[in-house]
Amino acid sequence: MPLREVDKVEVTCLVDNNVDVLLPNTEVAHRPFLAKNWYERPLIAEHGFSAAITVELGGRKHRVLLDSGLDPLAAPHNADVLDFDLSNCELVISSHGHIDHAGGLLNIRKKMNTRQRIPLVLHEDAFRNRMVKFQDGRTISLPAPSKSFLTKAGYEIIEKHSQSLWIDDGILVTGEIARTNNFEKGFPNHYSEVEEGQMENDPLIKDDQAVIVNVKDKGLVIITGCGHAGIINTLNHAKELTGEDRIYAVVGGMHLTGGLFEPIIPRTVNELERLKPKFVVPCHCSGLKAMSEIARKMPDAFIQNSVGTNYIL
Repeated sequence: MPLREVDKVEVTCLVDNNVDVLLPNTEVAHRPFLAKNWYERPLIAEHGFSAAITVELGGRKHRVLLDSGLDPLAAPHNADVLDFDLSNCELVISSHGHIDHAGGLLNIRKKMNTRQRIPLVLHEDAFRNRMVKFQDGRTISLPAPSKSFLTKAGYEIIEKHSQSLWIDDGILVTGEIARTNNFEKGFPNHYSEVEEGQMENDPLIKDDQAVIVNVKDKGLVIITGCGHAGIINTLNHAKELTGEDRIYAVVGGMHLTGGLFEPIIPRTVNELERLKPKFVVPCHCSGLKAMSEIARKMPDAFIQNSVGTNYIL
């Protein structure tokens, strides 16, 4: 794909599983300035993810949103606390249909321009109800977003299976990600509704997609929601789509938490080392064990995320 280089990209974390106001700034991670009375209106963490992506291209800035978190109030609240303006958001991308990434879509729309429709790019499978069945008998329900409610809220629904270019060809949405290795096999205890009340095993979660930006003289910045396709599959797919071998930064969920995924952490981190990203920011569902291993083996690349952090790349 002819992905156009951008001069700069900023990734601002609006929702993630963790808040740590004591984290220091780094070369690219800029922690938020908090008001004197910050404790009266603190940033909110939850089991969800949302990131705003701002690209600078041809002297102009363009802002898009990837995912919207779980609680309808979390992303708008954090945007208000950060004084982060979403009124000029040109595009919303859904990494997949799980509610911890799509739960805030209706509410966050109110922060955007209400006089025009905003494109919402997702896969048709994002509208399937899902659930996770754990081996110990627990289940987690993952209801799908409502297409009719999203349309009424002012979104233009754009269903895409394959890759697509946006924002003057400066942002690439991967669409379905090729599964090319032998260890990232998906989510074996994940189920999707095929008919009302009837679930089928759906380990691949085909609607999983990522966002790619190519920063001039640096390489690819890849932002994931959960990385259900596998973070290594995702990075290799990004390289294949763009023809660019350099990976500048990886930001987002890697879905390596929990007993089902811990066995592939060593292989994943070894492959991540081989791909040599300059910065790695595991978020959301990456899990403590995976983050710790990345920090141990890639100390110069690893950055700990926290809600409100702005990554300037």
